[in-house]
Amino acid sequence: MNRFLFQAYLFFWQRVPINIQNRIAEWLKFRFNPNNLHPPLPSALTLDPVNVCNLDCPLCASRNQDYDKGKMSFDTFKMVLDKMPSVKVLILFNWGEPLLYHETPGMIREAVSRNIYTVVHTNFSFRQKPEFFDVLVGSGLHQLVISADGASQKSYEKYRVKGRLDWVMENVGMTVAAKKRLRKRDPKIVWKFIVNRFNEHEIGRARKMAREMKIDIMFDKMGLSDDIPDMTFPGTLDERKDMWLPRDSRFVHDYYRNGSKPPINNKPCNQLFTSPVVNPDGKVAPCCWITSRENVWGDLSKESFEEIWYNEKYVYSRSLFAAPDYEGSTTRTICSKCDIFEKAKNN
Repeated sequence: MNRFLFQAYLFFWQRVPINIQNRIAEWLKFRFNPNNLHPPLPSALTLDPVNVCNLDCPLCASRNQDYDKGKMSFDTFKMVLDKMPSVKVLILFNWGEPLLYHETPGMIREAVSRNIYTVVHTNFSFRQKPEFFDVLVGSGLHQLVISADGASQKSYEKYRVKGRLDWVMENVGMTVAAKKRLRKRDPKIVWKFIVNRFNEHEIGRARKMAREMKIDIMFDKMGLSDDIPDMTFPGTLDERKDMWLPRDSRFVHDYYRNGSKPPINNKPCNQLFTSPVVNPDGKVAPCCWITSRENVWGDLSKESFEEIWYNEKYVYSRSLFAAPDYEGSTTRTICSKCDIFEKAKNN
């Protein structure tokens, strides 16, 4: 996409309300052929610039994942983009807090210069000098998603352990001010409020706060970490349901309402066909739920992306969702035991 077309696309897309954006994205997510074991190179990428986080959320794998903690160098970041020229959408976040890493604004600028739509997710619960927000806004970031599950400290800290809601809101205000000061339309600021039992009574208050701050807000359903295939959390799923799920069924996944019988999602796995994950060390994982070093499928410092995307692990794992008979390698992968998506056949 040339620069002119990219800017035209941004002009319209950035004005679409976040709820409609999410519906469009959800529809596009499953527009692929699960019978194609060698799909086109992906247009979307999740890249984790740093896998260290300052919070201690109880159902997050970040702190206890079986993966070395680290940061991606800027040279490695450029190498990844060079090897994946098909990428048009970049999610710059996975298991860490990206805005605590000093290289992240430079990574955003690099991606934006390549006409890549760039999104950062952050907990925003930290202190920064005012000039930080000028740098962030000036980077060209397209969308800033702020995870803050509550409209008061009491409800917010139930899940965002060690977080400070007043810091979050102060940072939102400084980002909005930086946009005005620099006369920038972007980033689109989205408050992501995951509804749970402790904060569901604050939905109306959160809507009002977002309206006053002139930012978008989205209310999301809560997962209970049964969607992490290579890590087990303490306690049972029923205990987590009793602890966290809201009473308002509009904010509860159908899977939890219908007896919690796998698969969680009755569609094929989209990430195997459309969007890989790159860790801070440049290694490729098949999806954003992978937490263990044992489940990486390639290393971009040693291989081309095409070699990884079409290797035996990827092709076999895609075959689990395909209707035609598969006669290739049957080396079992983490996808063999994953219950997130509905498979077409048994392993």
